[in-house]
Amino acid sequence: MSPVSRSNCFADAFEDTRLRLLAAGVFGHGRPAYLAFTAIGRGEGVTTSALGSAAALARHGEHGPVLVIDGSPVGTRMAEVLALPQLPVAHDAGAEAVTAAVMGLSVPGLSILSLTAGPPALGDPNSHEWAGAWEALRGRFGSIVVDAGSLRSDGPRRWAGWVGATVLVIDTSRVTREALRGFVRERRQAGPVLAGFVLNKRRFHVPAALYRALT
Repeated sequence: MSPVSRSNCFADAFEDTRLRLLAAGVFGHGRPAYLAFTAIGRGEGVTTSALGSAAALARHGEHGPVLVIDGSPVGTRMAEVLALPQLPVAHDAGAEAVTAAVMGLSVPGLSILSLTAGPPALGDPNSHEWAGAWEALRGRFGSIVVDAGSLRSDGPRRWAGWVGATVLVIDTSRVTREALRGFVRERRQAGPVLAGFVLNKRRFHVPAALYRALT
């Protein structure tokens, strides 16, 4: 499948997610969306959820051009999914280098940026270079959607200070009660504040206990 077809398929698949984020007040009414997607573990669909939601946002163009960032620890997964030759750039390379690494995608108004690693936490003494790059990106794009990787790394916590909201992706075909309990404990201590969650691969009625565990 070509990169054009892949991007359009993602936009189609995540239109419902865009509508639910809009209904939840995560963005809308002229407000831009600065979102990070994360998950309890790896392989739960963070990359596809971030990419699909960004593509759906860009297709409607309500908030101007959209940037999707591969900010996971590896920084190459999103380009691999789209079959793109993009190489990641360091977050501290400076605003000019970071913005030059942005690549336009086939969905009008959608671009991608791959980073070698997530940025330092907001307020960290080493965050100066990224702060300049982040402001440059915010000035160029109406909305920014980030693949922050899983909570097994500290990436989601570092991204939480830069974006306005974090969305949890849950693979309902593999999530366990133990994993949810561990997540709830971590969230109470130092986890990112969640604006909502995406139940990925949902082929059955989700038990009420799952919703209670996440609220």
